[in-house]
Amino acid sequence: MSVAWGVAILWAQVLSLPEVEKKLAEMGRFVLHEEDTRAKDSVNRLFIALWKEVLSQPEAFSYPFDSVITVSDLCPPDSAFRVFTWQVIDFKKNEHHYYGLVVRRWRSGKKEPWQVNVIELKEIPEVLEMEDVERRTLSSEEWVGALYYHPRYVTHGVLRYEGEARVPRGRKLVKEKMVYYVLLGWNGYDRKRNFKVVETIFIDPKHPEKVFFGAPVIYSSAVPKMRLILPYSETTALSLNMGWYVKRIGGRRRYTAIIFDHVATSRRANRMYEDPRPFFGADGTYDALEFWKRRRFEGRKGILVYRRNVIPYAPEIEDYDPKVIWRQREEAAQKLHRYGFTP
Repeated sequence: MSVAWGVAILWAQVLSLPEVEKKLAEMGRFVLHEEDTRAKDSVNRLFIALWKEVLSQPEAFSYPFDSVITVSDLCPPDSAFRVFTWQVIDFKKNEHHYYGLVVRRWRSGKKEPWQVNVIELKEIPEVLEMEDVERRTLSSEEWVGALYYHPRYVTHGVLRYEGEARVPRGRKLVKEKMVYYVLLGWNGYDRKRNFKVVETIFIDPKHPEKVFFGAPVIYSSAVPKMRLILPYSETTALSLNMGWYVKRIGGRRRYTAIIFDHVATSRRANRMYEDPRPFFGADGTYDALEFWKRRRFEGRKGILVYRRNVIPYAPEIEDYDPKVIWRQREEAAQKLHRYGFTP
């Protein structure tokens, strides 16, 4: 099978996009579900090579690849790039490893041909251990690995924001309009810890072929952060998604924001001893990142401001009807009984 997939890479420019998509779907299922880690790693190298080969073709940028369901495929509203991410799980060690590609597309003028650059993302797990990881601009060679997911309530999987900042140009700081993008991701990491990630991507107009991970736009203090890393225990859950919050219970005005569980750290304890390992998890309160479009802070406009202890607004509550829930429960019970699962 791996030989056939290797041949597909050689013929990627000859095969049609639907034919290549079929091969990618087969390889993606193998990479995710295969128990043999060595075989999986070998096929994953072919998987990356085939993706890079097909995505280097300009016509592939707008091709959907819908059947490759093991790979996350996201794009911002302006179609400035596409980002593909997937995971390879070592089932014996319960470790998650992440791989990704960013396809950057641009052209110098409306009548000029499209140019495409495929950038491979290389995860370095040690990055997550760095104390200053939230305040570092990272390249594709030192990527904070994550499986990026589509935020709810929005049309596109990559959030796009516009702002203004002073950018170094030579020896001067020049005020320029800026566009940055935000991705929400999950990292399964190991047996003890998981991470949720708020990642920012910035494209310098002077270098359109590149992408930079980390824009200083997240303000929880006077010193901005490039990204937000939320650790939590393997035995807990942590939410991170788009939503709304209200300033008081019952308040009618809603504020759009990225809403997430507040992470608390404690020590496990029992009658015999206190476990020295820290426990990370949600404490029942919520925080938010709210976009400030017009207000300036430290000479910058268009930033994400950290809000502590917000009250989330759930639109599903307004549509809740207990009669519908009861009817659905009765229908489910009848179906189970019909197939012999209940007495």
